[in-house]
This record gives sequence, structure tokens and C-alpha cells, in this order.
Amino acid sequence: MSLSPLSFANIISIAETWHAIGGALDVEIGALEPLLWRDGERRIHDVVAALTQRGYTVSLTTNGHLLERFAEVLICAGLSLIRTSWHSTDPVLFREISGGHGEYEQFMRGVTTALAGGIRMAFNRVLMRGFTDDLGEQIGFIERHNSRLKLYTLLWTPQSAAMHDELFQRFEPVVERWVMPRTRHVTTVEKEQGRSRTQYHLTKGGMVEVKRGDQFDRSVSPCASCAFKDKCDEGFGDYVRVDPRLHLYFCYMRRDLGFPIAEYLGRPEALKQRLREMLLDMAVESFLAKTPLRFTVTPFCNFNCRVPGAAQGWCMEEPGEFIYPKIRPTLLGR
Repeated sequence: MSLSPLSFANIISIAETWHAIGGALDVEIGALEPLLWRDGERRIHDVVAALTQRGYTVSLTTNGHLLERFAEVLICAGLSLIRTSWHSTDPVLFREISGGHGEYEQFMRGVTTALAGGIRMAFNRVLMRGFTDDLGEQIGFIERHNSRLKLYTLLWTPQSAAMHDELFQRFEPVVERWVMPRTRHVTTVEKEQGRSRTQYHLTKGGMVEVKRGDQFDRSVSPCASCAFKDKCDEGFGDYVRVDPRLHLYFCYMRRDLGFPIAEYLGRPEALKQRLREMLLDMAVESFLAKTPLRFTVTPFCNFNCRVPGAAQGWCMEEPGEFIYPKIRPTLLGR
């Protein structure tokens, strides 16, 4: 049976129940492509407006392909930040990484429309071995627009092990070559839960940021019992996620650490007790107060992102559960 997008009513009910148990008033709408979301006549900016009216600070992650159409209404709805993936400044490589579906000029029109509207923007880039020579151009854009570029290493999953080993690129040599010569000063943001961050403040404006999964303590519960802890760059407690199945979970690698949330909607004390039962070794009130709520509002995407040359996507959302366009043949002759 195919999944449907999260309904508007369920999104609001989850947010209100989360608020009632002392959850952080931060909502991140992301994963797959939230700009495709609809519920009757409602579109994603209606969700943003409803959440901001309830006191939430709302950010959104998008691949940017539809951003030109939605930027203005999202800004008017009170969106605080747009995150978008920007893995290459080369139009051919951009299309390649999107699985053959991304138009670079359309992406850049959306980005410039959003920036012109005054919205804060953060760009996410996955580092891949042999595909970093355009970072100077990208950092120049970040400086001009006083924005943020977040560099990620390629995440390991059991499904992506082969391509991970081939293309994994550590961030240290990349930062040394491309970022440090343009850096004014460096700061570190320590996190009690989740990954710490190193921030490189650029001389001409803007910032490059790196999440430090390598410094996360995996000797404690629940990471200590994880079969993938030696490979994982995730940080437990980065988010509490709710997907279109109305499944609440905490980590891409540990879907077993989750449960259906539908029966707890409107029952905040029951939800808090369930969380206490699952997070035995954690201070639940502190966890709730510091952890953003992240919605995956749609079960489908208009991209199927991959490493260059691959016939398989890299998305951490479960293949088979969610819907992606077919990956097109590589454009790189590999």
C-alpha cells in the first residue's frame, strides 16, 4: 500500500502534543522534498504559517528545484531558514548527483529569489573524493551573500558500503586547502547530545561549518548496542523525526528505536511516558527541551540523489518505502 503525505491535521496535532510535553519549539521540515507536499488546497507554506502562529521557529530543507515558486510565500509565512543541498557548482555534475533530474539554472533562480527576499539560507554539501575542486567558487558565493555552507562526509549505510569506500572524503584536507586561507577565526559549538560543530568564520562574510560525528561518544546507550556504531556519522539526539507513516524515531540507523505516534496524539502524558520507557539512560525532560522536531511530510521526492556514476541513490530514507524518480544513466561516461 502506497504512503500518503502527512495530513495537515496530523502535523498540527503532533506539534501541539510535542509542545505539551515540553518539547523544543523548533520544527525542521525536511527529507525527501517538502515543497511537493499538499493536503487538499493547502501547500507547505500553510504548514509553516500554522506552526509559526503556535510559537514554533520553523526551518525547511529542500533540494531547491521548486524554490523559485515557493520562496516568497514561505518568507511571508514566517519561515526562519531555508536549507538546500548544493553539492556542485558544475551544471552537469549537479544533474548527475540529482540522479539526472536537477536543472542547475532552475536551482540557482530559486536560491537567488530566496536570498533577494531576505530569508536566511544554509547550503549543505556532501564531500566526495575527486569532486571538490569547485569549492573556491562556492565559498565565494557564501562570502558575497553572508550565508552558511555546511560540509558533510558521505554517510555510510549497509546499502551504500561499496560507493562509500570509493568516494569517502575526509573533511580535514578539504578545509585546509579551501577554507582556512579564507578564514578569520574558528569556533567550536559543543553539543550535550548530537554532534558538535566546528565553524570557520570567513574573512569576507559567511561561515563554513562541519559536523563532528567522529567526536560523538558511542560507548553509551543507545549507541553502545548499535551494530553500525563503528561506521556511523549520525549523532543520537540530533532530531526527533516523524515520517509519513506516523512513525517517530531518533536515528536513521536505529529504526527499531521508534514507535507509531498516532495513538499518542492529544495524550501528552502518555507520550512522555513512552519516551521515558525507550530512553531509560537519558534525562528525558532535557532531551525534549533541546531536540528539534523534524517532519518528513511527503513520502516522495523529485530527485534521486547518488554519488557520481552510481545506479543507486544515497538517500537515507528507506528505499521501497518511499517514492523516487528512476535514476537516469550517468552523464560522466563511467
